[in-house]
Amino acid sequence: MAKVLIFHYTEEGRLPKLSKKELEDIMAQFYEVLKDYPDVKFNGAYVDENGMGICDWEAPNANIVKEIVKKVLGAPPADPVIVVKRVL
Repeated sequence: MAKVLIFHYTEEGRLPKLSKKELEDIMAQFYEVLKDYPDVKFNGAYVDENGMGICDWEAPNANIVKEIVKKVLGAPPADPVIVVKRVL
Protein backbone atom coordinates (compact mmCIF):
# COMPACT_ATOMS: atom_id res chain seq x y z
CA MET A 1 0.00 0.00 0.00
CA ALA A 2 1.32 3.44 -0.92
CA LYS A 3 0.88 6.78 0.82
CA VAL A 4 -0.71 9.05 -1.78
CA LEU A 5 -1.01 12.82 -1.35
CA ILE A 6 -3.13 15.22 -3.35
CA PHE A 7 -1.85 18.77 -3.18
CA HIS A 8 -4.20 21.76 -3.15
CA TYR A 9 -2.22 24.93 -3.79
CA THR A 10 -3.15 26.50 -7.10
CA GLU A 11 -6.19 28.72 -7.51
CA GLU A 12 -7.99 25.90 -9.34
CA GLY A 13 -6.86 23.21 -6.90
CA ARG A 14 -7.58 24.93 -3.60
CA LEU A 15 -10.45 23.56 -1.60
CA PRO A 16 -13.38 25.97 -1.36
CA LYS A 17 -14.83 26.99 1.97
CA LEU A 18 -17.79 24.70 2.50
CA SER A 19 -20.43 24.38 5.16
CA LYS A 20 -20.38 21.43 7.53
CA LYS A 21 -23.36 19.95 5.64
CA GLU A 22 -21.58 20.30 2.27
CA LEU A 23 -18.49 18.58 3.67
CA GLU A 24 -20.60 15.77 5.11
CA ASP A 25 -22.33 15.29 1.75
CA ILE A 26 -18.99 15.08 -0.08
CA MET A 27 -17.63 12.60 2.46
CA ALA A 28 -20.76 10.47 2.08
CA GLN A 29 -20.16 10.39 -1.68
CA PHE A 30 -16.52 9.39 -1.17
CA TYR A 31 -17.47 6.62 1.26
CA GLU A 32 -20.06 5.32 -1.20
CA VAL A 33 -17.49 5.15 -4.01
CA LEU A 34 -14.87 3.67 -1.68
CA LYS A 35 -17.11 0.62 -1.18
CA ASP A 36 -15.86 -0.45 -4.63
CA TYR A 37 -12.22 0.06 -3.55
CA PRO A 38 -11.67 -2.01 -0.40
CA ASP A 39 -7.90 -1.56 -0.62
CA VAL A 40 -8.11 2.27 -0.52
CA LYS A 41 -8.32 4.40 2.61
CA PHE A 42 -8.98 8.14 2.83
CA ASN A 43 -7.14 9.53 5.87
CA GLY A 44 -8.37 13.11 5.66
CA ALA A 45 -7.99 16.54 4.14
CA TYR A 46 -5.83 19.18 5.80
CA VAL A 47 -6.08 22.80 4.69
CA ASP A 48 -5.30 26.28 5.90
CA GLU A 49 -7.72 29.22 5.94
CA ASN A 50 -7.08 29.78 2.22
CA GLY A 51 -7.98 26.23 1.17
CA MET A 52 -4.35 25.27 0.53
CA GLY A 53 -3.25 21.89 1.82
CA ILE A 54 -3.30 18.17 1.13
CA CYS A 55 -5.54 15.12 1.06
CA ASP A 56 -3.97 12.00 2.56
CA TRP A 57 -4.75 8.56 1.09
CA GLU A 58 -3.50 4.99 1.24
CA ALA A 59 -3.91 3.20 -2.07
CA PRO A 60 -2.11 0.87 -4.47
CA ASN A 61 -1.13 3.86 -6.64
CA ALA A 62 -1.88 7.50 -7.46
CA ASN A 63 -4.02 6.68 -10.51
CA ILE A 64 -6.62 4.90 -8.39
CA VAL A 65 -6.94 7.96 -6.15
CA LYS A 66 -7.37 10.19 -9.23
CA GLU A 67 -10.06 7.80 -10.49
CA ILE A 68 -11.96 7.98 -7.19
CA VAL A 69 -11.80 11.77 -7.03
CA LYS A 70 -13.05 12.02 -10.61
CA LYS A 71 -16.00 9.74 -9.81
CA VAL A 72 -17.02 11.88 -6.83
CA LEU A 73 -16.21 15.40 -8.02
CA GLY A 74 -16.60 14.97 -11.77
CA ALA A 75 -13.01 15.96 -12.55
CA PRO A 76 -9.55 14.74 -11.57
CA PRO A 77 -7.54 16.76 -9.05
CA ALA A 78 -6.18 20.02 -10.45
CA ASP A 79 -2.88 19.83 -8.57
CA PRO A 80 -0.31 17.01 -8.32
CA VAL A 81 -1.17 13.60 -6.93
CA ILE A 82 1.98 11.81 -5.82
CA VAL A 83 3.14 8.70 -4.02
CA VAL A 84 5.47 9.44 -1.12
CA LYS A 85 7.49 7.25 1.20
CA ARG A 86 8.45 7.86 4.79
CA VAL A 87 12.11 8.68 5.21
CA LEU A 88 12.21 9.74 8.88
